[in-house]
Amino acid sequence: MLPHDDKPWAKTLARTVIGVTLVVLAILTYLLHIHGSLHIPEMVGIFLLFLTIVPPNLAVIYPWILPEKHLPPTGHPSKSTAR
Repeated sequence: MLPHDDKPWAKTLARTVIGVTLVVLAILTYLLHIHGSLHIPEMVGIFLLFLTIVPPNLAVIYPWILPEKHLPPTGHPSKSTAR
């Protein structure tokens, strides 16, 4: 699933993944809080899981939030000169 693919099911799947992720992370946070083991490392881990899953799926739903591809004036992507 890439942001500019023309798959009719991609946006629905991305919305579902975001919704399920938010629900599961909320339940995980609640269970860790009840168990008494919600500390800073666990909070950071939950935040990193959120950042790993949600932004790529938002890019599928809203492809215009991605930056435009930069092409040189010739219209062809150039090869890197760094070796």
